[in-house]
Amino acid sequence: MDIIIIAAVVVIALLAHVALYRWVKFEIQEGVILQYLRDEADSGAPDHHHTETIAAHTRLAKDRVAKVCQRSRDIRPDPDAVDSWRVQ
Repeated sequence: MDIIIIAAVVVIALLAHVALYRWVKFEIQEGVILQYLRDEADSGAPDHHHTETIAAHTRLAKDRVAKVCQRSRDIRPDPDAVDSWRVQ
């Protein structure tokens, strides 16, 4: 019985660790993308940028940039340009 309890605690702790790691990773990457978009807007650049441009400047993979932008509450797709993002 003790082994089952220990195993359950280990599994729950591992799942919590993975969930926390993924959340922190998302928050950091979202912050990097938001900072890039805000810095570009402050410098007079267009207020939207393509996924490839964001990926090149933030050194994140294109698919990761797209996923983070889709999940973010502060980043919205640009209705006028395909695969482009802007700060809300």
